[in-house]
Amino acid sequence: MIRCVYIVKSDGEPVYRRSYDDDVDSDMCDVPSFVRNSVALFASRPTTSSERAYHLENDGDIWTYAFFQDFALVALSRKGEAITPLKSQVMSLGKAVAHQLGDLVRSWGGSMAEIVDLNELCDSYVSVDMGPADASLKRKIDKIVDSALEKPEVGFVGVFDSHGELISGNVPEIHLFRIEVEIAQGVIKPVTDIAPTTVTSGEDKIQMLRVSSFTVVAASHEGESPLHAIGVVSDLAYSLDEALS
Repeated sequence: MIRCVYIVKSDGEPVYRRSYDDDVDSDMCDVPSFVRNSVALFASRPTTSSERAYHLENDGDIWTYAFFQDFALVALSRKGEAITPLKSQVMSLGKAVAHQLGDLVRSWGGSMAEIVDLNELCDSYVSVDMGPADASLKRKIDKIVDSALEKPEVGFVGVFDSHGELISGNVPEIHLFRIEVEIAQGVIKPVTDIAPTTVTSGEDKIQMLRVSSFTVVAASHEGESPLHAIGVVSDLAYSLDEALS
């Protein structure tokens, strides 16, 4: 569970915070100095990558960092959280902030009217359960997947949770580990990017899109154009996005 989200500029200047845990110490709601210093240090290093998340442990807490142009998104959680899905969630949220509100973060002057957009965006990612889908959502996902599989040109379709576990679909077992690794890296494009991420696994070209903490995938039958899978995975992503709203 993410307890707090922070946005810090690359020089360590705090921009934004939002708490999701009533038990968080009030001092933690102010960005701690070691977090600001860590952001400035990591951001100044040429080896720091915008394609991965980093984590540090401090006094029983986990601080997860994702770095983007001019700012870092930092999340506070308790020790014991599963690191891989946590990093994936932080990367997904950070990329969404950079993509949709990056200009606002760089120039924000303290207007509460502007901060509402950040609140809503953060809430939409943090509120998503990182564990298995509940029964009601699972039924919706199954229905969406069944509809996608009606396309004769498409070989397989799947929806995965933030752990990289297959929730629904007919993805062959030989591809499951590769897909899990791609999800763990947190670099799958969100549905708002329209063009999916293409991953080659064996003879298949798998199209992948991220929807909140979920990932949807599709691949065309051998000999069929990958455009069929691109169309299906986009439709699947939009349908899932509507089911989550």
